[in-house]
Amino acid sequence: MNYGLYQSAGGVLSTMHRYEVLSNNLANVETTAFKADLALTMQRLPARIEQGVSIDPNELLEQLGGGQLSTPTFISFEQGGLVETGSPHDVALEGDAFFVVGPERPRGEQDLALTRDGRFTVDADQHLVMSTTGWHVLDDRNRPISLERGEFTINEQGMVQQHGYDIAQLGLRSIAHPDRLEKAGDGLLRSGTGSGAVTISTDTRVIQGALEESTVNPVLAMKDLLTASRALEANVRMMQYQDTIMGQAVGTLGKVT
Repeated sequence: MNYGLYQSAGGVLSTMHRYEVLSNNLANVETTAFKADLALTMQRLPARIEQGVSIDPNELLEQLGGGQLSTPTFISFEQGGLVETGSPHDVALEGDAFFVVGPERPRGEQDLALTRDGRFTVDADQHLVMSTTGWHVLDDRNRPISLERGEFTINEQGMVQQHGYDIAQLGLRSIAHPDRLEKAGDGLLRSGTGSGAVTISTDTRVIQGALEESTVNPVLAMKDLLTASRALEANVRMMQYQDTIMGQAVGTLGKVT
């Protein structure tokens, strides 16, 4: 096996994964409440150590290491900037909580999802719903929030009020390890392996008439994308060099004179 070719191929695969993640981040720079994904890499142990083989190592190859591996993609849940819209249907969260949303007829809690996207509206049945998916915004008991016709307000604790009465308490949930949540599209998030317990949030501020911005910095995202592109080109070039060297070795050193 050509060890250098093996190393370069591993570099190509991990860099392609990083490039795809960064491209997706950049494409969502204007998406409301979008949280950037982190594409990280880690050192791979030499094959002898990784496979637990107790043989005398080749010292030169041992010093080269085992290359690199892509780690599972994590979500960076830093607070996004808040932009005032003035619309009573727009709601932003300042803190670590999530809104709880669900389809019109959920079969159980497994059908519910979390989101930071506070672009809400009122449907034909006077239910508070997400304007992007039509899913119901749920209260603290995972029930749809029914409103009467007319204006409504939401205070900083998440209480929905209308005509001077408390209508419902927004369902706000915190996750022990939010970076382990899994994205389900349309701004929805679901519990994943290692995300931990879901608890009621009491320290998140609810702001009506505002939306949370994407956490993607377009300048940094573009810089990282260019860096990944150069790294990908360098690894591919190294594979080409090693392929050429192997061809020359076979055609020259292996020639019978």
